[in-house]
Amino acid sequence: MNFPHGETVTILTAGTKYDPYSDSDQPSWDDDATPPTETTVAGVAVEPRPSTEQLEAGRNAVVDGFTLYLPAGTVIGAHNRVVVRGGTYDVLGDAAEWVNPFTGWAPGVVVQVSRTEG
Repeated sequence: MNFPHGETVTILTAGTKYDPYSDSDQPSWDDDATPPTETTVAGVAVEPRPSTEQLEAGRNAVVDGFTLYLPAGTVIGAHNRVVVRGGTYDVLGDAAEWVNPFTGWAPGVVVQVSRTEG
């Protein structure tokens, strides 16, 4: 489902970097890897998730994120990152595609994204 007043997000897929142990290029987010590829998706519903604070000895971290409702057929998974409202977020787990069991209608894909600061 494409929301008429939805937002545009950018899905990032890691670049590659040569791994001498496997003797092949492997996905990598490192600065010296090839640049990530970008896929722009319009009409996305963006639902804010409550932020939390993780308090540990010597560290105060804030975790925030969104639930994204993307058009059907959008390819996204735990290996991706997403740029939403100017921030870069990690995708949590695999995407879930909704399918109506009575009609077969598939309105879209839902994923949760988060980032930790601090």
